[in-house]
Amino acid sequence: MLISLVRGPLRNAPALLKKPLKFAAASCVALGLIILVTWKPVIQMSKGNSGLSILWFALMGLSTAGWLASFFLIFLGRPQRSTGAVPVAMGGPVQRPAPRPVEAVRNVPAERFADVGGMEEAKEEIRGVVQGHLDPGKYQRYGLVRNGVLLYGPRGTGKTFLARATAGEFGLHFEYISAPKLLNRWIGSTGENIQGVFAQAAGHKPVLFFIDEIDTIGGGRQDAISDPGGAGREFNNITMALMSAIDQYRTISGFVLMAATNRMDGLDEALIREGRFDIKVRVDLPNEATRIKILEAQLNKKPWKRFDLQEFARRTPGAGAAKLRALVDQAANYALTDNRKIEAKDLRRALDANGGRDRPQLERVEWDDVVIAESVKQDLKSLIRLLEDPTRTHSLGLQIPTGLLLIGPPGTGKTLIAGLIASQTKRSFYPLTAASVLGGGVGDSVKRVAAVFARAKEHSPAIVFLDEMDGLLPATNRYLAQHDVQLVEQFLTEISSLQPENNVFLVGTTNHPENIDPRVLRGGRFSEKILIPPPDPAQRVQLLRLYLKGVRLEAGLTIEDIAKRLNGLAPADLQAICTAAKRMAFNRIANSDQLPPLNWSDFERATERVRGDVAQLDNTGLQ
Repeated sequence: MLISLVRGPLRNAPALLKKPLKFAAASCVALGLIILVTWKPVIQMSKGNSGLSILWFALMGLSTAGWLASFFLIFLGRPQRSTGAVPVAMGGPVQRPAPRPVEAVRNVPAERFADVGGMEEAKEEIRGVVQGHLDPGKYQRYGLVRNGVLLYGPRGTGKTFLARATAGEFGLHFEYISAPKLLNRWIGSTGENIQGVFAQAAGHKPVLFFIDEIDTIGGGRQDAISDPGGAGREFNNITMALMSAIDQYRTISGFVLMAATNRMDGLDEALIREGRFDIKVRVDLPNEATRIKILEAQLNKKPWKRFDLQEFARRTPGAGAAKLRALVDQAANYALTDNRKIEAKDLRRALDANGGRDRPQLERVEWDDVVIAESVKQDLKSLIRLLEDPTRTHSLGLQIPTGLLLIGPPGTGKTLIAGLIASQTKRSFYPLTAASVLGGGVGDSVKRVAAVFARAKEHSPAIVFLDEMDGLLPATNRYLAQHDVQLVEQFLTEISSLQPENNVFLVGTTNHPENIDPRVLRGGRFSEKILIPPPDPAQRVQLLRLYLKGVRLEAGLTIEDIAKRLNGLAPADLQAICTAAKRMAFNRIANSDQLPPLNWSDFERATERVRGDVAQLDNTGLQ
């Protein structure tokens, strides 16, 4: 174990600590050998055999001489020199093998700025940085030599693609480094890897050195007081090693530094200041005009029959460059199957195959599955028409509401209506309840809410369904725990941050709207509210026909009679009563394979069973 410590975690320790440990390891070996040769059975064996006696004396002398020799070699011998020593910011220079080379792509990409749709201002800023290093004399005269371009924004918006296009535009070698691959478990090794890849890139000037996911090695530094384990100090050293390397290489002519992150707030402030990263470019989700340019740029790389791209840009609000590129690739695959050019129908097919397909726990709901008032049905159909084509809706001067609140007694089909909206609009569906967002750790519930909204934006068009909103977003007119307050505030933040291009629609249900935080119900959040009342007699007949389909009724008993007697019940109660009535009729079966006709007595007993009247009578009798 001492040897493994010296060769592993303590290999960079000072000699004052390493030498005693080495001598302790040598002493343990010598002591073990002496214990072995002085073992009573070994001594007895050596006395009875002259050859073993000679071996016994030789081992005793060897162990003693070896122990003494180790003392002189360890404490008085000259230290070995290593040609692979690299200075590390942990106690000065240390002897360490050279870091293993990190695999990287070294080439001039084929992409150009023309292949990047939009972002003209960002291209001009980047152009000024690169040209300042390709022609330093001209720019240094005016003091305009800058370096360090930080690309930040959501995932899939084309940050890496922009970096490749920059290298291709100016004929630079493209050194791509994935920051997580630089991490190493040994203390100080990550800093060496960082220094190594910078030096490696500098050897291929002119070069564009691109660090992807820089937040992995450039996170905010921790306070040493709150770091009793010491792991935080190593993370701080990694960040400082990165800053040191940037300071050393950014001034070299022909060395262009670029990095990307989707967690700008997670980076150390000293790392991203001017003087290290002079330009910060937000690569955001493209608008409709930019989406047209991106689609056209991607299609120009492939054989395509020119067609109007306005329709497809309009149908992809919230889509990033990566998603648009994937759609074009899928359309190209359809065209390749028929050995022809890409046509509009291929891109349309790709859109239909990908849009809103992330639907956990959702079964498709059709209009025939929902029995509601005609006025409610018309309101829902009108809303679905608005959601099916958001861009066309805006072009007509109409505005899509951010959220819809369904209000009504329990069991009236509010959850089913939410599934109907998601099914008919072909949207991703994310249900949220008070139980599903509850987390065991501090802040877990807030993180889960943020994660659901982020996932909905990524897989748009989407619907976020908030069931029993009075439990999720309670009003503040009563006592609330700190957890509930934080959860409500997080919901308000996420809802307020939704933009039309995110294409995320909110649907909520409640039995008690008065118990919901009024800030949630104001205009711009859940501004649309639809009342879902219990079914009227005609709707009850329609529901009973659906629930009793294929079931025989006793002569003289009609569905209309049952609907009149089961007055004021919700659809969920009607369905449960019909199921229980079939079970009551099943109890009368003797030796038949067919369910007997249902009579009114079956429905009476089923109603008592479902509504709890029998249990209530039993409780009264017990008293």
